[in-house]
Amino acid sequence: MGKITESKGSQKERQKLFSQAGKIAVQAATNAGLPLTYSVDNKVIREYPDGRKEILCTLPKSNIKIEKKFLIK
Repeated sequence: MGKITESKGSQKERQKLFSQAGKIAVQAATNAGLPLTYSVDNKVIREYPDGRKEILCTLPKSNIKIEKKFLIK
């Protein structure tokens, strides 16, 4: 297992790393034949390798507005 270090890059660079890590995790789960769990709108969905989808739950809609800019320290 590799050494975990904190990125000292810019927000854009860190976002690129997070995106790459997500893609690697999805590919690893797919290669292992594991289902993927994700959200679309207010639904949490589990998608199986055979393409079947199961709605695990429906989340309540929120009126909370999330700022598009944020700072990771």
